[in-house]
Amino acid sequence: MKILKIILQSRLFCIYLITITLIITVFRIIIEPKLYYTEQDKKVIGVIEKIIIDDEKVSMLINAKEKLQGIYYLSNKKENKIQNLKVGDKIKILGEITKPTSPTTTNQFNYSFYLKKQGIYHLIIIDKIRKIKGSTKILDKIKNILNEKITHPYIQAFLLGNDEDISKDIKESYQENGISHLLAISGMHFYLIANFILKILNKIKITSKIRYLITFLIVFLYSSLLDINASILRGILFFFLFSLNRVWSLGLLKKQLILFTIIITILINPYFATEVAFWYSFVISIGLLYFLDTTNSYWKSLWISSYISFLLSVPISLYYFYQINILSVFYNLFYIPYVNFVVFPLTVLTFLIPLIEPLYQLSIMILEQSSLLISKIKIGIFIFPKANICVYLIEFLVLIIFLKKKNKRILLLLLLLFLGHYFSFNLQPDFFKIIDVGQGDSILLFSKGRAGLIDTGGKSYFNNRTSSTITKYTTIPLLKSLGIKKLNYLFLTHGDMDHMGEVFYLMNHFKIENIYINLGTTSFLEKKLMEERKIKKSKQDSMYQIGNFTLYQLNRSWKEENNSSSVYYINHPNLTILTMGDATIKTEEYILKNYNLNVDVLKIGHHGSKTSTGSTFLKETDPNLALISVGKTNRFNHPNREVLNKLTENKIPYLMTKKSGTITIFPKTKVIREDKKER
Repeated sequence: MKILKIILQSRLFCIYLITITLIITVFRIIIEPKLYYTEQDKKVIGVIEKIIIDDEKVSMLINAKEKLQGIYYLSNKKENKIQNLKVGDKIKILGEITKPTSPTTTNQFNYSFYLKKQGIYHLIIIDKIRKIKGSTKILDKIKNILNEKITHPYIQAFLLGNDEDISKDIKESYQENGISHLLAISGMHFYLIANFILKILNKIKITSKIRYLITFLIVFLYSSLLDINASILRGILFFFLFSLNRVWSLGLLKKQLILFTIIITILINPYFATEVAFWYSFVISIGLLYFLDTTNSYWKSLWISSYISFLLSVPISLYYFYQINILSVFYNLFYIPYVNFVVFPLTVLTFLIPLIEPLYQLSIMILEQSSLLISKIKIGIFIFPKANICVYLIEFLVLIIFLKKKNKRILLLLLLLFLGHYFSFNLQPDFFKIIDVGQGDSILLFSKGRAGLIDTGGKSYFNNRTSSTITKYTTIPLLKSLGIKKLNYLFLTHGDMDHMGEVFYLMNHFKIENIYINLGTTSFLEKKLMEERKIKKSKQDSMYQIGNFTLYQLNRSWKEENNSSSVYYINHPNLTILTMGDATIKTEEYILKNYNLNVDVLKIGHHGSKTSTGSTFLKETDPNLALISVGKTNRFNHPNREVLNKLTENKIPYLMTKKSGTITIFPKTKVIREDKKER
């Protein structure tokens, strides 16, 4: 035991262990595992490891020759087949195997990498599914019983780590307020559970070793029912190492325990080191260990720990989410004790004694309604543009020095760093960006700190997600990553779903100063929008200024919706652009008759439909480049071959979002960037 103590306490051993861990991690990330399925395979036999059922689809993790993420879209005929499927069941499925796609817009959530971290390299869109046999494993049966018996969404979240049934609006309010970490199973939950068990066992006359052994076994069995992530793993490992250290008197300091926890976590899964939960968990834990002064006052300790935790989390939050909410420091003063000492204990008690659920529901109502209320307070939210990783490292380094020295000059330097980062979005060059929103349109203009959006996109499905998530996962993260705090203008060219379907989510989750719709007949979506928000009609020959961009609306009112689509002629000192919305050849003829336009870039009308882009129009406008916003797979077969032939005949090069991803043009330099490939 003495030799073990000497080894574990040795700095040389720690350095050796860190070096070996880094080498192993690099090799594990570089070397790709052997894959057993290809896109030609149609049949898979495997075991269900996880299953989530919602109103539209069933998502399941399937352990076969390799792990696959299965997606099974529901219909009335299919629902009955799904009801009997449970974790551990062996199934046979037929479907289409595909590789998950990488994001087609920079700074977006990378679903492909997210699955890769879990060892998943293929998706399967399931057509048919058949259960071969049920599981006989005790652990699987316990999981299924718990999933069936625990129906309350918050008991599922706090005890099983499944927050799928909590309202999306509620979860978004937690994220906005900086308190979503309280919903996740973490080291605090394991500490509360372990401490409760130890207190009970202390009343029994057994040795300390036995008490800790029993407690750890219970905690370990409980954790085996959960989907292990970095935060959960940290909690388990730290408690295990802490227990060993205490029972066997190894004499290890807390910082050494945290170091060993980090090393073991990365050895178990090297990709955990890329997760925000990993960095929040370890950075804040280490920071509190070094910078939190001991005090007898709980509230003073809570304030200082909340303050330190917030400061340490700032560079991490900015790197991953591009924003911070400084009021979260104060929010956590209420929510941390409320969740830890009211909601979580009531969660356990309600699970054991269902009769007290009304009291539990009252505690949840207070949690939800207060979060929704304060989420309306936007004054504490600051959006920072995406920067080079060195910027975040420098901010973090200066932050550490400030917490250690508490020097006013260092504080001033820190504030200057953050202010420079915050206002750096004004230094971005002017750009015109066609955002890849699948089969739809969405164009972003930015100049001199001002921004405008032409259309929002929107359709039934986009990359296997419902329509509202185009804005949630693409548009808003893109705006935030560019440091854009608000849209000065939102122009909706016409009332079709694929052009304005996302407007409701966007205006509820992002600041928009002015919204304009087209002339002509008001569509159902436009009427609904007018009921919720004061909007204006973009009249013919109206002019709008977005920095160096001057926009002119050229079209008049027509009876037919597409004919009435707003047409914007965009003039920049270095570039002219014509965006046609869904305007038809009839509208093009009207534009040619009434305007003499010099066009450098033409955004093709109606996604390349043959009802738009006439030969005469192409000859008269004579653009240097044509852009087509179109979905990779669309039932209209856009763009039409005739349109592409016309472009080729007129020697007009063209780019399509389905091949190039999001397309950005920088007028001053004439540089074109395709997010699927750099030029």
